[in-house]
Amino acid sequence: MSKADIECISSGDLVWRCVSCQATRRKSMRLDTQSTKEGGITLEDLLKVVNEIRDIQKRSESDVNRAYENLNDKIDDNTKMLADQNTKLEGYLKVMESLTLENVQLKKKVAALENRVEEMEQYSRSNCVEIHGIPEEKTENVVSVVKEVGKALDMPITDSMIDAGHGLGRRSGPNNQPAAIIVKFVRRLDKEELMKKRTVKKNFSTRHINMTTDSQIYINESLSPARRRLFVMAREAKKTKNFKYLWVRNGKILMRRDDGQPVIHVTCQDDFSKL
Repeated sequence: MSKADIECISSGDLVWRCVSCQATRRKSMRLDTQSTKEGGITLEDLLKVVNEIRDIQKRSESDVNRAYENLNDKIDDNTKMLADQNTKLEGYLKVMESLTLENVQLKKKVAALENRVEEMEQYSRSNCVEIHGIPEEKTENVVSVVKEVGKALDMPITDSMIDAGHGLGRRSGPNNQPAAIIVKFVRRLDKEELMKKRTVKKNFSTRHINMTTDSQIYINESLSPARRRLFVMAREAKKTKNFKYLWVRNGKILMRRDDGQPVIHVTCQDDFSKL
């Protein structure tokens, strides 16, 4: 090789082999091809594997697409089901709202009816008084006891003035007080007159009706069970809230904090929170 050939090969970064080396390389390549054929791997085998991989990939893609479509269908079904449930839920909420409103209205009606019944029961007692403190041996003849009480209060009472009278059950308590009696007058005016006479008579006791004992006698308006419970709460409120006056007039529970203060009419338990 000339110097110019060497420079050309070097500058072009070319590979040059001599004749013997070139022959050796060609022989090596033939041996590699032959060994590949002897090992059983051919180009056809490689193409076959590639095609199989391609088919598997296609089937996988098809399966994924089908699964995706099924998933979309299920999502659509769930969305429709959820919409139906929301529609039903809205209907249930409307029914509940209607029932709640109806329940409130019914409670108001029941409260109004209970109030009317209680008013009617109290009105039926408008001619009645309860006398407490009379020994039980004296209450066997209620009319005679009422006459003696009226005589002691300077109010003559005749048989025609009394509609009915009987003893009440003994109340449970530690004081073991005698059972009271209830008297119903024919006219309310007679009942109110007896109550007025009682307020005038101070320290009215059993000695005023010709008895040897000296026990306090109380004459009160007859209250219905509901109004009696309300009166008990009113007495407790009188103590806790420092009210000076508490009394009953014509079945109405009245309170006054002090002289000159307005009169408060107690009609229900909620009224105590406003005192």
